[in-house]
Amino acid sequence: MEDRALILWIVGLYMLCCLILGAWAARRTKSSRDFFVAGKGIGTILMGFAAFSTTMSGFGFIGGPGLVYKLGTSSFWICCPAVLGFTISTLLIAKRFRVFSALFDILTLPDAVAIRYQSELCRFLTALVILLGVIAYLGTNILAFGTVASTFFNINFTLAAVGGMTVVILYAVFGGIIAGLYTDVIQGGIMVIASAALFWIAMTTAGEGRFSAGPENLTQAFHAANLSEAVGPWGVLGPMACLAFLFLFGLGGSGQPHVITKFLMLKSEKPVRWSLLVTTLAYTLCILLWMSVGFAMKYLVITGQADPLPVGKEDQAAPVFLLQHAPAWLAGIVFSGLFAAIMSTADSFLNIGAGVFVRDIPRGFLRRTVAHELMWARIATVLLAVSATAFALWAKQHGDLIAILGTFGWGLFAAAFVPAVSIGFNWKRATWQGAAAAITVGTITNIGLDLLGKYPKETPIYKIPGSVSIGAVALMASIITLIGVSFLTKPRTLDKKLEAALDC
Repeated sequence: MEDRALILWIVGLYMLCCLILGAWAARRTKSSRDFFVAGKGIGTILMGFAAFSTTMSGFGFIGGPGLVYKLGTSSFWICCPAVLGFTISTLLIAKRFRVFSALFDILTLPDAVAIRYQSELCRFLTALVILLGVIAYLGTNILAFGTVASTFFNINFTLAAVGGMTVVILYAVFGGIIAGLYTDVIQGGIMVIASAALFWIAMTTAGEGRFSAGPENLTQAFHAANLSEAVGPWGVLGPMACLAFLFLFGLGGSGQPHVITKFLMLKSEKPVRWSLLVTTLAYTLCILLWMSVGFAMKYLVITGQADPLPVGKEDQAAPVFLLQHAPAWLAGIVFSGLFAAIMSTADSFLNIGAGVFVRDIPRGFLRRTVAHELMWARIATVLLAVSATAFALWAKQHGDLIAILGTFGWGLFAAAFVPAVSIGFNWKRATWQGAAAAITVGTITNIGLDLLGKYPKETPIYKIPGSVSIGAVALMASIITLIGVSFLTKPRTLDKKLEAALDC
């Protein structure tokens, strides 16, 4: 009980720091420009930690170990290609978005898409997809928060989820993206420390007290239990599924709005390469937690040192392992890291979702702007948080794993935005019709295949063979659509300012 009290104090102190930063950021947030893009004035450290923190999230910290526990090394083909995604995003988008941001009135991704294609329809479709993806991704992180808090504190899942979102709302509503960016630095630092420490504990546990013996013991235990495929190069799912993950999470990283929107906030393009270094190193260190904890927990089960996790409850791998094998002071830091991962992504998604509500849908659908954008952005933030919490509670009832739900959200964004943004902003021949068709096809394919694979529950209508990711199929379909439709339609004449931006 004393150990749990110490952990609770550490987590509470972290939450208090977030609220204090939110109050400080609120005094600096004077306009919608401040709320959405931090006045377009962020530098290397903020950019690096913001991109890394929003990507890792509860998807990686909670869902990742659960996926390793269930699927073995198949999960590596999700987390490792994501590192490649940071580099692809930087090479394809960073400089171009910085130029667009300097030349045009751009505060959101749909703003940039509308200007690139000179199409309000493209703005509206981009905004609609972001809204759908935000709800899914926020739901993922709320599920993660509720899973950790309810497992550790033995409280009702709904109460835990609502409590966590309340803290996020308080600093996200008033401080906007400024609060999110500065808390990302703290959250990112905590995540890195927590990951390195828990990696050491996981390997030492599997090594029966010796860190260096951990990998060998794990491999031998899995082979002895006839689970060799779980530690093989492809894991449980096999090569087709893993290669699909490589495609989706490598190239798909350049279509994630919570990451690429950060390029609109840079005060100059010079910090980008150093930001990439910060992001890559920090994310790589956090992958250590993703990989090691899931395997260590499975090792304990195989060797009879722990009870198996119930089917459908694999997301409990990280919190259960932490409670049983980490000292209280470290558990408090790691739990803060878990909450940090969740909250850093949640505030970013609330911000881009609010931008869709108050800026992009009115302009794309109603052809008008909204007065008092800052006030309405704060209201929209609250509404989004409530909607996402409701979605998370629904997903909890249906037994969706956090990592699976996160993969769906990632795939939805990748299929919609990799063609229209990563390709379209580098290929002047891409037309607005091609972009609109690609966004539509990618979104419908993703959602449609997901529904066909789940309903009816007893005998789903259709599942993609070989456990291939739905998002990978949708991404391929949307890329083909952009190229095909663009060649079949006539491109609009670009004005000199837009052409210069695309030639940079």
